[in-house]
Amino acid sequence: MSKLVAIRMQVTIYLMYVVQGFALIILAQTMSSLTSIWHTNLAGATAVVSAIGIGKLIAYPFLGELSDRWPRKTLLLLAMAAYGVFFTLVPVSTQIWQGIVLTSFAGIANAMLDAVAYPTLLAQHDGRSSGNVLIKAMISIGEGILPIIIINLNSHQLWFGWVFWVASAILIIAFLALIGTQIPKVESHSAGAKAASHWQWDVVQFTFLAYGFTAMWLMIHFTQWVTRYFQLVRGFDETSAHLLMTCYSVGSLIGVGLVFLLTGRRLLPEKWLLVVMNSMALLSLIMLLVVNTNSIFLISVATVMFGMSAAGGALQLGVGQLIAHNPTFTGRATGWYFFSGSIAALLMPIVTGHFAEQHLAVVMQSLLIVAVINLILVVSHALRVVNLSETEIGE
Repeated sequence: MSKLVAIRMQVTIYLMYVVQGFALIILAQTMSSLTSIWHTNLAGATAVVSAIGIGKLIAYPFLGELSDRWPRKTLLLLAMAAYGVFFTLVPVSTQIWQGIVLTSFAGIANAMLDAVAYPTLLAQHDGRSSGNVLIKAMISIGEGILPIIIINLNSHQLWFGWVFWVASAILIIAFLALIGTQIPKVESHSAGAKAASHWQWDVVQFTFLAYGFTAMWLMIHFTQWVTRYFQLVRGFDETSAHLLMTCYSVGSLIGVGLVFLLTGRRLLPEKWLLVVMNSMALLSLIMLLVVNTNSIFLISVATVMFGMSAAGGALQLGVGQLIAHNPTFTGRATGWYFFSGSIAALLMPIVTGHFAEQHLAVVMQSLLIVAVINLILVVSHALRVVNLSETEIGE
């Protein structure tokens, strides 16, 4: 493959993750308009968000392995088409059932994209995870741009649907970049095929499937409710509340840069980097939700810190640890890891939506419990690896 073709493929993949950043928060950021066109309440609209998880649940269990058998370009084109259906039709839908169906397309598209992107970028970077870490940067760019677009639309009293169609325009650019390229198909190896019959579930796999669930819950929960929480509970004005999402995205980008540096130069083992990041996520949530201050500066700093730690590549580091434990089952490990995350994407809006109308403060404070669980999981894994190493040395 020529260098130019490889660059164009990476541009396509990264542009689609910018679109994925839009998809993750666009329903939450346009909730008021969507409840109006769907003739429903807040709980009904948040239930639609869970349809992203439904789409992922349908797709993830088999797409990880399918990406090694189907042409990856085909899957990438199907992901574009599914995203296109979601972004083009949601703002002109009129019933809540239409929103549920269309949002499930976004979940399926996300699963297709992950199934193609992670193994493709890993191969193009000679097995290094640097390309995969940049996925989070692209998602953060999308999450950071979207609130700014919404603020400008609101200030000019323009139709909210334009923000959806901006994402559709980015998809068209990604499609044009992909034309004429060919993503190589991964060759099957007999050793890998033989090893597939000996797939075994163990402590590490269950630890990181649980971590995939809780880490995804933490990010989606925060992005779903942070704007409404600081606006309705803490009394921030609409612009300041929306800009907190931009602070979160800026922090995420900073975190990605630091993780890229630390992992690329092997300055800190990834298992301990996960411990540091999850400790920082817990501390920043304490600053946001426990410390009694309405200082926009302190809240913004804490939001940046949370973005750095919870969304700065922690999810990608988790799947990296799982893949390292299952080197002959890369697609399968990736599929199951993000399958567990999709369960969180399904359950979180349903669970929190029922309580948010009357107990929004409690809904946000429950994030502290999730952050503690994350920390316990990664610390237990790091200590287990250390104990195993010491046992091997003793032997």
